Amino acid sequence: MARTLSLLALLLLPLAAFGADPQAAPGFDGAGQVGRMIAGLLFMIVVIVGLAALLRRVNGLQRSLPGAIRVVSVTSVGARERLMLVEVGGRQLLLGAAPGRIQTLLVLDEPVAAPQPGAAGQAGGFAQRLREALHAPGQERRP
Repeated sequence: MARTLSLLALLLLPLAAFGADPQAAPGFDGAGQVGRMIAGLLFMIVVIVGLAALLRRVNGLQRSLPGAIRVVSVTSVGARERLMLVEVGGRQLLLGAAPGRIQTLLVLDEPVAAPQPGAAGQAGGFAQRLREALHAPGQERRP
C-alpha cells in the first residue's frame, strides 16, 4: 500500500509543477551558465598553452645544465635551425641543430671568447641605442 502511494505521489509531482506560479520559481538559466563556464575554462586553457608556446619559442624554459656541459652561444640561422657553441670539458664544439637532428660541425682547438653583455665595442641594449639615436651628431639637443 505504501509503495502504491509513493508511486502515485511521484506521478502527480510533475502535474503540481505545471500548476505552480512561474514567478515563484527562481530563475535558473542552466545552459547559459554552463556555457559561460565552459567558455571561461577553454579561454584559460588557450592562454596557458599560448604562454607555454611563447616561452618555448624565446627559450624561456632553457635549463641551466649543472656539470661539465655549458652552452656558450646560440644563433638562429633559419626558421628551425640553430648554430650552438657548446663547451664540454674545456673544449668547444660548434653544433648544428635542426628538428630531429644535431650534428657536430667543428671542434675548436682554442676556445672562442663569448662576448659579454655591455662590453666595450658592443652596440649595447635598447636604452643605449635610443640614447645614441636621440643625441645623434648634427641634431640640436633639447633640454
